[in-house]
Amino acid sequence: MVIGASLGGTEALRILLGGIRSALPVPIVAVVHQGPAVSRLDVVLGRASRSPVVWAEDGAEAEPGRVYLCPGRSTVRLEPDGTLTVRRSRGTSTGSVDELFSSAAVSHGPGVLAVVLTGTGRDGAVGCRSVRLAGGTVIAQDEATSAAFGMPSAVIEGGDASLVVPLGELPEVLDQVVGAGRPLPTPARRAAEAVFGAGGEMGSLMAAVDWSATTLGPVERWSPTLRTVLSMMLSHPIAMNLLWGRDRLQLYNDACINFMADYHPAALGRPMAQTWTEAAAGIETSLREVDITGEAALFEDQLFVLHRTGCPEEVYVTSCYSPVRDDGHVVAVLGTWVETTKQVLAHRRLTTLRRLAAIGITEGGTDARVCEDAVSVLAGNPHDVPFALVYLLDLAGSAYLAAATGLIESSPALLPVIDRSTASAWPLHATMVRGEPRLVDDLQARFPGLAAGPWPQPPDAALILPVGQSRHGEGPAATLIVGVSSHGVLDSAYRQFLDLVADQIGATLTASRARRDAHDRIKQLAELNRTKTEFFANVSHEFRTPLTLMLLPLEQLGAGPGLALPAEDARQVHRNTLRLLRLVNNLLSFAELEQSRVRPALEAVDDLAGLTADLASVFRSAMERAGLSFTVDCPPLGRPVQADPQMWETIVLNLVSNAFKHTFTGDVTVRLIARSGHAELVVADTGTGITEEEIPHLFTRFHRVQGAKARSREGSGIGLALVQQLVQLHHGSIRVRSTPGAGSTFTVWVPYNQNRVRKPAGAADRAELAEISARTRQAFAEEADQWLAGDALPAGIAEAAEPLGSAFPAPGTRSAVLVVDDNGDLRRYLRGLLADRYDIRTAADGAQALHVLAEHPADLVLADVMLPELDGLELIQRIRTDPALRATPVILLTALAAPESVMRALAAGAHDYIVKPFTARELIARIESQLALARLRAGRAK
Repeated sequence: MVIGASLGGTEALRILLGGIRSALPVPIVAVVHQGPAVSRLDVVLGRASRSPVVWAEDGAEAEPGRVYLCPGRSTVRLEPDGTLTVRRSRGTSTGSVDELFSSAAVSHGPGVLAVVLTGTGRDGAVGCRSVRLAGGTVIAQDEATSAAFGMPSAVIEGGDASLVVPLGELPEVLDQVVGAGRPLPTPARRAAEAVFGAGGEMGSLMAAVDWSATTLGPVERWSPTLRTVLSMMLSHPIAMNLLWGRDRLQLYNDACINFMADYHPAALGRPMAQTWTEAAAGIETSLREVDITGEAALFEDQLFVLHRTGCPEEVYVTSCYSPVRDDGHVVAVLGTWVETTKQVLAHRRLTTLRRLAAIGITEGGTDARVCEDAVSVLAGNPHDVPFALVYLLDLAGSAYLAAATGLIESSPALLPVIDRSTASAWPLHATMVRGEPRLVDDLQARFPGLAAGPWPQPPDAALILPVGQSRHGEGPAATLIVGVSSHGVLDSAYRQFLDLVADQIGATLTASRARRDAHDRIKQLAELNRTKTEFFANVSHEFRTPLTLMLLPLEQLGAGPGLALPAEDARQVHRNTLRLLRLVNNLLSFAELEQSRVRPALEAVDDLAGLTADLASVFRSAMERAGLSFTVDCPPLGRPVQADPQMWETIVLNLVSNAFKHTFTGDVTVRLIARSGHAELVVADTGTGITEEEIPHLFTRFHRVQGAKARSREGSGIGLALVQQLVQLHHGSIRVRSTPGAGSTFTVWVPYNQNRVRKPAGAADRAELAEISARTRQAFAEEADQWLAGDALPAGIAEAAEPLGSAFPAPGTRSAVLVVDDNGDLRRYLRGLLADRYDIRTAADGAQALHVLAEHPADLVLADVMLPELDGLELIQRIRTDPALRATPVILLTALAAPESVMRALAAGAHDYIVKPFTARELIARIESQLALARLRAGRAK
């Protein structure tokens, strides 16, 4: 590469060498007209250049990647052998550029690249002519960036400049041409890159077209308007088609290829009328309006028929045709297209589905009427449903045509009856028997001459779909045969629409048959209402019983000055306070778990075995009192377990409490076993067991096993559901195995590691958690003790009836009262409250009460409604059917305050009904009243 410059050349050469990004693989020889005083040019240029800059020396070999400067008042020649010849000139250095360029042309011919920079005079013009004649390349700096335009101008005027570029672009050109070996960016190429460079596929395609052979001419001669609009359009994501000139020559971008369909790429650069004839005929009038008025035209949801998939396709487009002006005249029209096919089809199909749905809301009647109404709706959408047939199925295996649309009466496709056992032109067998959809894609072969739909081409495919469900649960209720549009693609959206049509018709058929299924529906609603009522009754009982046991002693305490609350009563209030607290905490915890607002506070528990054994020991006293063998086998696991200690406590206490509640003989076992990746907790018992039908519902919230033998009917029905939730929060699982009458085994697996350990609790937090844990354990232990029957009369029960003595004098002989309640605290308290007035006996359940009555008849029975074994209502029935007991008055104590519960109790034969919580005065008054009435009835009977 050889360079020549004069005035301003030093600065131009510095900019040029500094802009080249890498060392070029050729030697660079430069001649700059300079005075004799300039001696540090190599240093100045060397600071800017990435290649070494040295003075040319006579006989030196020109090495690639180095820059050689011609010394002042000298000439330099590039010889064929690659060496430099340097000679002192006698006068000025004028002509030294011609000397260098000419020698390079002779020595290296087409391999020479000559660069003419700023300078005065005409030095270099002759040399450039030699370079061009030898096949080399000449690049000249343009006038705008030249300090003096004499030298570049002489080369340009002589027609020897291969390329004229600004000084700032020269380094990049040299990097591409010399460094990367790319072709010289000619004006035509540079113009094409400027227009098509960012155009993607269409830009590359346009760049490869020889536009000089078209009516548009070479790209470099295109008008600025055409270049600007086309450059903008090619980089735009919206489909655009520039229709240039009167012939409407088409220039479009990548997004428009989808619209050009089969006409691409032949349509590029050609008149629209010659390629896209269907579109041209439809929009030519609009385009002329744009030409004449100069105003844009907008068209929403225009219908086009395109062949994008090899067959005609219904396509909708919202288009805008805008004028393109040049010198104030409209020279082209820019079409901007947005496909709205999906929106149009979706709206049309949703309208059909909405009208179908309205049938079910406003219409009833027979199945045939429903089918007729449905096909009348489908008739309003022939583009999506060219024809439709609905066949109702009977139990004998035949299909009867109930309704049809889109076909003439004489059409061979209208078959009145189709028997699934015989061959038919409509293959309904698989759909009728197994409810399988089927696509039939040879309609013209099956039904020659079939005509249907709005398009010239009739449909050649139909879809057979099952409709609804048979009333007997086997197979569909009907079949729908629906034609597929000849101008539509059966894609997922189209198929989903047809499926929804079938589903909606099926839903309407089901609605029309709803009256025949009303009885079953009412039973389901009644069962749902029963479950809800039972839950609220259970929760009411759980609240009202401890409230009663808290309010009665407090009422006694406030009955007069100077009275003190006996220690046993204080313990009773405390126990029931803990019980209420545990119930409230359980309900709140369960509610928070249901709403996913609780996360386990995990920590590495080093001794999970010790914690488990400690928790199980809470029940040892109750187990021994009940005569059960209690085994706790929790050897050390040998590794820590990431767990929430509070949640683990709830899991263990609930499972062991549940086992004790339902086990009357045998043993209860708690084991902790180390598995490979999990800790395994096993709680097994020899209790009443669970039936196979109940096991799937065991962990359902509020579910209670009906008729299960238990120590108490108390419970909210959320214990096991809470356990399952807590186990799942630990990424664990729980399983139950049970045999009725033999016992149950609950197994819990919790992984050792969970990769989410919390920060250890502080001392204050640990103290608070320890206090909560102690209260929880105490509540479980005391509840287990209360489940045991046959408690001794506690000492020191207060004489709560004393303030009422004047109102109800004691009879001459003491009456016998039997108190029946599964809550030990309430039995003890009532016995203490009534013992001064009556002979009191107690029973923990209905069956035990009948046994006591058989041996010791009572004058009055005071019983809870919710009892294990035999509840209060059943107890009344048994008493009323026993001749020896039928006259015994019965007062029911219950937490069920609803009027329906009162009516059921009175209808069953209860003499009175007291809702918990109640006062001691009220209870004694009602007992005295019923005893007096009983004596009166007995006197009259005598």
